[in-house]
Amino acid sequence: MVNDSFSPKDGFIVFSRQKLLAGDPEIVIKLYQPLIGAASFSLYMLLRTFVAQRVSLSERRMHTTLLELLDMGANTLYEARCKLEAIGLLRTYEQEDQLGKVVLYELQAPQLPRAFFEDDLLRTLLLETVGEQQFKALQHYFFNPLFEHPQAVETTKHFLEVFNIQPRTLQQKTRLASLFESSATKKPEMSWKETGLDRTFVVALLEHSFIDTKQVLEHEKKLLVAHVVYGLDELTLVNLLEQAANVATNKVDFALFEKLVQQQKPQGALTKQVNQPQAEAVTSQDVPQLRQEDQGLLDACRAYAPADFLRVLKKEKGSFATASELHTLEWVGQKKLFHPAVINVLIHYMMIDREMALLNRNFFEAVISDWSQKKIATPEEAMQQVRSFNSLKKQQKTPTSKTRPRRRTQVIQKEKLPDWAKDGAQLTPQSKFSEADRQKLKARLSKFKKKQ
Repeated sequence: MVNDSFSPKDGFIVFSRQKLLAGDPEIVIKLYQPLIGAASFSLYMLLRTFVAQRVSLSERRMHTTLLELLDMGANTLYEARCKLEAIGLLRTYEQEDQLGKVVLYELQAPQLPRAFFEDDLLRTLLLETVGEQQFKALQHYFFNPLFEHPQAVETTKHFLEVFNIQPRTLQQKTRLASLFESSATKKPEMSWKETGLDRTFVVALLEHSFIDTKQVLEHEKKLLVAHVVYGLDELTLVNLLEQAANVATNKVDFALFEKLVQQQKPQGALTKQVNQPQAEAVTSQDVPQLRQEDQGLLDACRAYAPADFLRVLKKEKGSFATASELHTLEWVGQKKLFHPAVINVLIHYMMIDREMALLNRNFFEAVISDWSQKKIATPEEAMQQVRSFNSLKKQQKTPTSKTRPRRRTQVIQKEKLPDWAKDGAQLTPQSKFSEADRQKLKARLSKFKKKQ
């Protein structure tokens, strides 16, 4: 992963909105380090030593300081930084002033072990990285065995039984809460309105079911991810919740629910995605280079949920979508970075254009990071980005004629391809996909345009 805008001569300042605790490094090294690697872990620990309570833009340091202390190259440092950003340990801001470019690094405290293991994406990624045996060992390390005491009666005192607070002070709780919220940064959450899932309809279905509605709404993020990634509607989601519920307790086993979601057959059209504004089609004037023959593929990208789109492509190649590939799609869906149609363009690029056998997680994240920085918002923009890279690759492969006179040689400046677009960046063995198979796939995808 390479970012041309990143330079060792750029200044940087490190700050944090909250006190970083002494116990944080133990959580990072045991739970985060297996996911981000040694380079990112070293960068995080080094940045902690640069945290300043009072931030002054004039007291900036150069990135050469980090490169020298860590003994790594600029590209390695940038990749390490991106992993910290993706895992939630770092937020990055950039600005220009009279002294030049300065990067503001806001360090984030790691999640507590309980919150880490309750996070679906972090828990799944840790399990896939370290294996089941080490995963259970980490659970045993952070959580003590449950001590049952059925004969004991709880006599714990409540807060107001011990502490006295004046009524007038309690009336000011709204103002106090607003003061705290102004100093803390809230992470953007996926909302029902953004995904297009009808919350009122879901609640109505749950009220007529035996399932505990309150428990389901506490895990609403799982429903939203299942809708965005797998294209499941309200009726299907409630049906799967009932299948995963314990009739005796009315509680849903959400681990079983996730397995049932992944086992669902393709649902077809994305009936709810039209509510997302970034998915609106752009005109030919906005993207003049887009080929007319790509319109059928764009229609298919809008018609399929990402998981179903991947399954169709893998089926055409005589394969199937793996659990790790589906987890990758769930990760990007929960991050709320792109509309599903944009994700489908990336899936098509990896599976068809690059003929990859698997939806490689590292490659996928590299492209996602690059497109996010380029502010790709629509499937048309994503496809144009893919086509431009394919065109540049062909130009770079064209040999220069040796018979051409030296005096007529022109120096042409070409756009530098990112790592994920280069031929040497293939991260997985590629399967053969003939031109006849490619045409067959395009013909099948174009059928969705006719159905509309």
